[in-house]
Amino acid sequence: MISHALNYLEKNIHLLYAALGFLTVITFALTLLPAESISSGNRIFQYDKIGHSLMFGSWTFLLGLIFMVSDRKPLPLLKIFMVGSIFGILIEILQEVLTSDRHADPLDAVADIIGCLAAVAFLKVITTNSSYHDAERVP
Repeated sequence: MISHALNYLEKNIHLLYAALGFLTVITFALTLLPAESISSGNRIFQYDKIGHSLMFGSWTFLLGLIFMVSDRKPLPLLKIFMVGSIFGILIEILQEVLTSDRHADPLDAVADIIGCLAAVAFLKVITTNSSYHDAERVP
């Protein structure tokens, strides 16, 4: 079943690029826009660290899927993890530099990195339990 989904994504890689682009825009909006423009209350920030992990984990997972379906070589998991983590750290730096009501939070960066690590672990599980990389490419 995983191999079927990956074959579909290989043939429709534009969907992955669109999803990654959309998630990137949403990530910038949620992390760099003034907090009051996103929510009138603080309820959205109640689970802030979980949100960071899910957002950056999802972003890293999509990036890994793009690598996976673009080239059937073994995934560069360390590179994928580093790109996702650097993106999360960069967002924290941008919050400090570009916004007046948001500030860099090292714990947010840790949550971002944990999400990236979980995404890479999930990608590893998928590649280990899938025959996708062993199959011949179908033009």
